[in-house]
Amino acid sequence: MKTPFKISWLITSLTALVSLVLYFRLPPQIPLFYSLALAEQQLAAKEWIFLFPVFSALVNGGHLLILKSIKNYEALIIKLFTGSTVLVQVVLLLAMGRILWIIL
Repeated sequence: MKTPFKISWLITSLTALVSLVLYFRLPPQIPLFYSLALAEQQLAAKEWIFLFPVFSALVNGGHLLILKSIKNYEALIIKLFTGSTVLVQVVLLLAMGRILWIIL
């Protein structure tokens, strides 16, 4: 149970480190929202890149609190929950990586 959360905190730290290091290389506007109709609405200030590590940390903290409250449940449910936590972290890292890949 502890290993997946260590992995998820490692991914959160990696997300924060990458966004902090590459923040200074980013242009003033970055594409965060691809599904909006107008092209000028798809761009956001480069500070929005920090949305990924903040959301990642919030997900980790929230899932850790939920996990503490369901510690009496079946082991399979807890394993699925911790696995989904890691999966959310990987998806956030890949989403940020895709944006950075397009820009840089």
